[in-house]
Amino acid sequence: MSLKSVINFDDSGQGNVKHQSKKGWTILSVEDDINYQRSIELSLDGLEVDGQRVNILTANSALDAAAILSSVDNISVILLDVVMETDDAGLHLVDTIRNVIGDNNVRIILVTGQPGVNAPRQSLMRQYDIDDYWAKTDLTEEKLRSVVMSNIRTWHSLTELDKARRGLQMIVDASRVITSKLDVEDFSKTVLQEIGRLAGVPNSGGVACLISPENTLLEEIEVVAATGSFNSKGICALKDILVHQDHPLSTSLTFKLISEAQSQKKHMFAEGLSVLFFSTQEIDERHYIMLVESPEVLESQHIALMNVFCEHVKTGFANLALLNKLSQLAYYDSELGIPNRNWLERELSQTSEYMLANMEMVVVSIANYSEATVMLGYEHTEAIVKALCKSIERYYTHAKAVCRIEFNQLAILFSKPNVPSIDELEAFTEQTICIDGIQHTVVSTLCKASLESIASYEARDLITIIEMALIAGRESGESVVTFSPSFTQDVANRHNVLQDLYQALTNEDSFQLALQPKVNMHTGKVVGAEALLRWKKASGEFVPPSMFIPIAEASGVMGKIDAIVMNKTFQIIQRLCDRGLEIPVSFNVTCSDVSSTKFIEKLVSLLSSTNIAPELLEVEITETQAMEDYEEVNPVLKRLLSLGVKVSVDDFGTGYSSLAHIADLAISTLKVDRSFVSKLSDEGNEDAGLAVCEMVRNLARRFNFNIIAEGVENEEQKEKLLENKYVYAQGYLFAKPMMIDEFEQWCERVGVSAT
Repeated sequence: MSLKSVINFDDSGQGNVKHQSKKGWTILSVEDDINYQRSIELSLDGLEVDGQRVNILTANSALDAAAILSSVDNISVILLDVVMETDDAGLHLVDTIRNVIGDNNVRIILVTGQPGVNAPRQSLMRQYDIDDYWAKTDLTEEKLRSVVMSNIRTWHSLTELDKARRGLQMIVDASRVITSKLDVEDFSKTVLQEIGRLAGVPNSGGVACLISPENTLLEEIEVVAATGSFNSKGICALKDILVHQDHPLSTSLTFKLISEAQSQKKHMFAEGLSVLFFSTQEIDERHYIMLVESPEVLESQHIALMNVFCEHVKTGFANLALLNKLSQLAYYDSELGIPNRNWLERELSQTSEYMLANMEMVVVSIANYSEATVMLGYEHTEAIVKALCKSIERYYTHAKAVCRIEFNQLAILFSKPNVPSIDELEAFTEQTICIDGIQHTVVSTLCKASLESIASYEARDLITIIEMALIAGRESGESVVTFSPSFTQDVANRHNVLQDLYQALTNEDSFQLALQPKVNMHTGKVVGAEALLRWKKASGEFVPPSMFIPIAEASGVMGKIDAIVMNKTFQIIQRLCDRGLEIPVSFNVTCSDVSSTKFIEKLVSLLSSTNIAPELLEVEITETQAMEDYEEVNPVLKRLLSLGVKVSVDDFGTGYSSLAHIADLAISTLKVDRSFVSKLSDEGNEDAGLAVCEMVRNLARRFNFNIIAEGVENEEQKEKLLENKYVYAQGYLFAKPMMIDEFEQWCERVGVSAT
């Protein structure tokens, strides 16, 4: 089963590609500042690297860039603005390139014009696989051209290496199919038979092939094949031939001929014995020696035939040496000398599903490999990885194989009875390794996967699925991830949702807002409403926000969705005002968007163009986001309040607010999270719920905030809130979220009240 059979990849591009890829190098500039984008094009105009022209593709958003990347596969360098649709749109795009598209070769140069983004340079380099990082003010034309040239060359080297590896694998596999003699022993036996026939060696004679690595004693030279009188049991080395009773050879003559053949690098012929010399020293530092014993003197015609034939034999040995070296390069890591990803894929593909069902794989991902390479150097970092492999051999003595599947990833195969426990794997997540007297703490994330549930997948996809599970687990803070069979379907579902989301963003009517009333619990009248996003697919199916919002945030399109929500919120307020219902409406927005200058500009523009009173608009942000991005967000919230726009902190009580921050936080309303409200009617948890509600009430009174209780679902909760002097609430006890027509009718029925 192919991974592609689960995920239907859509190759259709989105956005406009300004320059089509031509012959030469292709780079992509992702920049929402049109003027700066143009300056990049002008700076790189006419640039050539190694005699080839640099062609530039441009995108003005992360969404457009993702579309280009899905349709163009030879992009070498990406100049990526950090702040576009959102403050971290560029970083989300990096994550998509590395972990969704799976392109680890393209060189990503992060460019920012935001002063505050420059500070966490090292943390960004550690968190994301970013190759270079520049402030726009530092990128002069000369520096930009230099940076692009060096990164193009790096990409070219990596790409050529990948191509070579794939080519080597294809060559090796093809050669194994079309060549009947694939190893030295089989090849030598065939050659010996032909030499015996050409030389007219009778049954009483013999031919032997010996392999002589560098600096091997003559008598210890290994016999790899023998025919005729040499073909006897117990003959493993030259010394065994010399002392054999049936055909003792002159030791002095044999040594003399072999020594002369090696020193002169040519065939030597003597009465009764000939030594044929073949060298593959330049390939694998080996010599091949063939001893031809004949009781009869070889005639000149025999020698001539053998000389001609030996040229073909020489080529054959060289081809075998090359084939073996190609196989080594294709299937083994040159630095560690252990099997690589190609070997693992071949091994898994050649293993039956029954055998795979009795195997487990552990993937080890080394943290901060790229940073270590930059700081310590490639050789030192590789020495650390090599030492880690030695630790694996010591820890897991029953491992079937240890393979290197990425520069920073190792895969370990186990049979099920020998699989380490979770505790044993946990013990390996931090290893202290000493290299050249320097101690290093190597931190790793491990993913343990039974191959039984995914044995039907192609080998390449099987490995990729486990890697994706490891990444997902690492991002959620797990040090040892246990692979779940449901993960593959989750991946497929998320991908399908993302593809549908891209399509939906081309039509704003795909998104609708439902309104949930905020009511005065004393009078039952509506005092406001919260706009809740609903995505309606073409099939009429509604997609829950919990399903698509996290995917939208991860893929960098949340900014577009927030913009749609803002537009539609203004439209709803305008419609309500036209019907005489002046009701404040709040909408949710991410902190990354609210702190964007584009957000404020858009909001001010809409206030101006619609003439809507600012006090009818309310922005909701979550407590966690407000606290995490406090320094960036709070000035923006102050600006909103100065405009007359209300600001609410949603889900209050679930985050980790600092009292110092709360005191200075520019907000108008605290919304008590539903999790605390639900405890008011939960036997055994009432006291905890009441304690939080009282704390929030006192906090709001101290700092002059309004308070609203969320998620009120029954009369008991309502009564306890009223007892604690809460006035305003929202929840299913009062009304469910409604579309605009139903909401208007509901308001006319219950009445509207000012807060």
